[in-house]
Amino acid sequence: MSDGDQCDVAIVGGGVIGCAAARALTPAYDVTLFERDALASGATARAAGEITMTPSYTDVPSIAEHAMAFFREYDGTTSFEFTELDSLELVPPSVKETARRRVDRLSSEGFDVSFLEPDDVERQYPRFDLESYAGAVRHVDTGFLDPYTLATSLAADAEADGARLQTRTPVDDLVVEDGQVVGVETATGTVYADHVVVAAGWHTPTLLGDHLELPVRPYRTQVVVLEPDEPMAESFPMGWIPGEHIYFRPESNGDLLVGGWSFAEDDPVGASTDADGEFVEHVADLVPSFLRTFDEAGLSGDWAGIDAATPDTKPIVDAPANAPDGLVVATGFHGRGVMTAPVAAALVRALITGEDAPFPTRPFELDRFDDRSRDFEFVSISDGSDSH
Repeated sequence: MSDGDQCDVAIVGGGVIGCAAARALTPAYDVTLFERDALASGATARAAGEITMTPSYTDVPSIAEHAMAFFREYDGTTSFEFTELDSLELVPPSVKETARRRVDRLSSEGFDVSFLEPDDVERQYPRFDLESYAGAVRHVDTGFLDPYTLATSLAADAEADGARLQTRTPVDDLVVEDGQVVGVETATGTVYADHVVVAAGWHTPTLLGDHLELPVRPYRTQVVVLEPDEPMAESFPMGWIPGEHIYFRPESNGDLLVGGWSFAEDDPVGASTDADGEFVEHVADLVPSFLRTFDEAGLSGDWAGIDAATPDTKPIVDAPANAPDGLVVATGFHGRGVMTAPVAAALVRALITGEDAPFPTRPFELDRFDDRSRDFEFVSISDGSDSH
C-alpha cells in the first residue's frame, strides 16, 4: 500500500488474534491487516495449541461455549483439525479436599467434571503412576490443535473475502486527530482507516504508549517435546500439575509435549527462543514421577516464546472510554490467545459494529483494572487449575 491509502478497518498484528478478527470483519468491511514479520510468526508459532476454555471460564460458561462451538464447526476446514481430548488436573494430597469441593460445585452447575482416585486414573490411563498424588480432576470439553494451521486458515478465509494482508510491514504509530483514530503510520506511509484494531501481543503497550496505558507486560514461557520409550496412545489425555508449573499433552506422532515455567521477561527482544537447561532438567526429573516408561525418554524438540500478561491472567479486548475513538485493543492473552481467538474475533466485531456480543463482555474490559501500571507481579496460569 502507498501513502494515503484507505480502508475501513486496519488491524495491527498478524498472529492468530489478528487473523481471526480479519476473518470476522470481512467481507462486511474493507480490512487491511499489517504484520511486522510473517503471519503467525510470533507467540502463535510457539503456542502449544491446547484448548481448555471450559475450565478457564467456569465463571462465564457462554464464553467457553462460543469458542468450543467454533472449533468444532471449523474442524475439517482446509487442513485445520481440532482434536477433542479429556484433560486431567493432577491433585497433590495437600489440596485433595479443596479439589473435591470444587468438583462438587462445578458438577452442580452443570459442568462435566469429575474427581478420579489414583487407581481409577491408572486403570483408565495405564501410563500414569500416581503414587505421589491424591487423584485427578477430569475435565471434558477440551482438546488441542495446531496454532499455525489455525491462524493461516483464518487468514486465508479473510483474504478470500477481500482482506488485504500486508506482511513485513511494521506499524510505527497511530494517526489520531481530535481524539479520533484516523489511521496508522507504516514504513511505506500513512494508511487511513475509520477503525484500528491493535492485536500486536506484547508490543501493544509500546505502540499505544502515547495514546493509552495498559496493564500488560511481556513474559517468557517454554516447551519441550519428549520421545518416550513407548509412544503415547491417541487416547492419552492432556493435563497439568499446578504446583509444578507444567502442562502436558500427547503429540500426533506419540511424543509428549510439556510446557510451562513462565516468568516475566524484562528483555523480550533479546530473550532466548530455546528452553532453558533448568527447565529441561525439571521436566526430565518430574515426568517419570507420574508417567511410566519415561526414565530414558529422549528430547526431540524444545523452544521458548514471549507472550503478553495481565494482572488477572485474562485478556483485554475493548474499545476503552479513555482511548481515541475508533481504537479497539486485543492484547494480554496470557497464553490463551489460540483458544480465545474465536471469542476475541466476535468481540472485536461487536465493538466495531455496535452489535451485542454473544457472551458477557465485562471479563474483557480494561476498566476492570483500577491500576493500569505495567509494574505488577506476574502470575503464571500454570500455577492454577485452568488453561494453557
